[in-house]
Amino acid sequence: MSTHPAERARTPRSVHVERARKLLFGGLAGGVGAAVVAMIGFGIGMGVRGLASAALASVMVLFFYSVGQLVMVRFADAGARLLLSVALASYTGRVVVLGLLLLLYARFSDRFPVVPMVVFLSTVAVVVGWLVVEVIVFSRLRISVYDANDETPAPEHEPVP
Repeated sequence: MSTHPAERARTPRSVHVERARKLLFGGLAGGVGAAVVAMIGFGIGMGVRGLASAALASVMVLFFYSVGQLVMVRFADAGARLLLSVALASYTGRVVVLGLLLLLYARFSDRFPVVPMVVFLSTVAVVVGWLVVEVIVFSRLRISVYDANDETPAPEHEPVP
């Protein structure tokens, strides 16, 4: 297999990778759109602290979902067991990173005052924005009910003596 970038660009990707990419970009568009609305709204309504709180929540949610979906894109063609293992490892890693960020924030919270209600509402808004657009993209994917590879072979006929 060649590693030349021009040749890799011409290599057809599997249908699973393409679907996972569409879900990633769709969800990202919805999440970023909701993040922008939340930051503008809370920035106007609560000033710089509202803007910073909304931005912090938006970045955390977008990081969490983007990394998870990027892992799904990378392993879209893997078997079910490997995909489950990778998804669980990715989830655990993301939770640990967010936990460390929260621990860091707890240590220095006096230097970075945030508005908890704005963080909560922005988190909900970005999650909902991501998921709504992801569901819309998923509903428009063409996924056949029957897999072409699952056809049963025709029975072999035994010769009659």
